[in-house]
Amino acid sequence: MEQPAAGGASDLATLFPERTTTIADRVVVMREYSFVESLHLSAPIAGLVDAMAGVALAGNFHDIDSLRTAFGDQADAVLQLIAAACDQPQSWVQGLDAASGEQLMLLWWGVNTDFFLRRVLQSVQLAKLREVQAIVGPTSSLHSSMPDTTPPDLATTRTVN
Repeated sequence: MEQPAAGGASDLATLFPERTTTIADRVVVMREYSFVESLHLSAPIAGLVDAMAGVALAGNFHDIDSLRTAFGDQADAVLQLIAAACDQPQSWVQGLDAASGEQLMLLWWGVNTDFFLRRVLQSVQLAKLREVQAIVGPTSSLHSSMPDTTPPDLATTRTVN
């Protein structure tokens, strides 16, 4: 049985997964985006998430092969996101041959799948909610009626002693 890593290292690996490999004679460390980094990369992330959510809403979200069109449609964003996740210049990523580029993209996707799937799932859920709201229409709210402020008619009010 595997022993837990000392000092919470396994917890850290779960929170911030990273993988190291050599691509085109360069050691590459691929990691998941940090919170701050995701804020700085919000525009390319949003574009890719929207494209992936479109694939999911069309019922074609099965595996990475089903996402290749979304990746292609968002090629500039994907290149920027891959370069950021491995701390390499975007020009280096763009200059890779097909096999090395594919290897790097698969490494990036393997490390960042959860990061993107959380966002795609949320986007799909919101789209489905909007669909339901469009069909059902605006929800009505129950309003309390105003209290009756008409003074009682003394002639019809019965007094109990």
